[in-house]
Amino acid sequence: MALTVTAVSATAAALTTTPAWAAGINVTMPGVPTPSTQAVTGENSGSVAAASSSGGVLTCVDTGAAKALTATGSVKVGTGVLDPIGSVTGLTFSNCTVSSQIATVTPQNLPWSLSTTGVTASGVTPGRLSGVRIVVNIPSIPCSATFQGSTSTNGFINGTHTNPTSAGAASTLSLPFGSTNNLVATSVSATCPTNIVKNGDTATLAGVIKLRGVNSTAKEGPTVVRT
Repeated sequence: MALTVTAVSATAAALTTTPAWAAGINVTMPGVPTPSTQAVTGENSGSVAAASSSGGVLTCVDTGAAKALTATGSVKVGTGVLDPIGSVTGLTFSNCTVSSQIATVTPQNLPWSLSTTGVTASGVTPGRLSGVRIVVNIPSIPCSATFQGSTSTNGFINGTHTNPTSAGAASTLSLPFGSTNNLVATSVSATCPTNIVKNGDTATLAGVIKLRGVNSTAKEGPTVVRT
């Protein structure tokens, strides 16, 4: 049981310390002034999934009424932009279950920051969401657990940002299963079944978030190039 994003949620945001600010990052979106800070929105592509090392599995799925994950945030547009290049200011998970029980997923510590962690290759830039902290609650058991880093503010998830492939296309923030994170379960309720989550459990998660610029010409997502 943990965070999840197919979309993440979201794409499309610190190691035990935030990654060093990088020089040589160019961020563009058609039709917006530069330099500027621009609003972006995100939603999942597919379902969002996560699991604790004890065996609890969290899934959030789309319904006709709501996407599994929606996000709001901002990105810096310009030449020579410094990390963090963006932030996640709002994040909502919907239609979630853990081991077939209805669950709520509540992000904390917003805004989370999004930084690059390496150079761009074939339109793909490695990155990191920082400041991650998430509370998962299963009211029917009842069971609640918080997933965070070694402190309440230094949780992180590594992933990749992929640039739009055509005019009018979204960019994507991918957080695949197997990607590095430092999230562990804390404050686990005494009533939580041990085959779902225990204090100290690590978390695996996955999600893909499609990002779009609110003010870009055809709602294109940001193009990020770090050299």
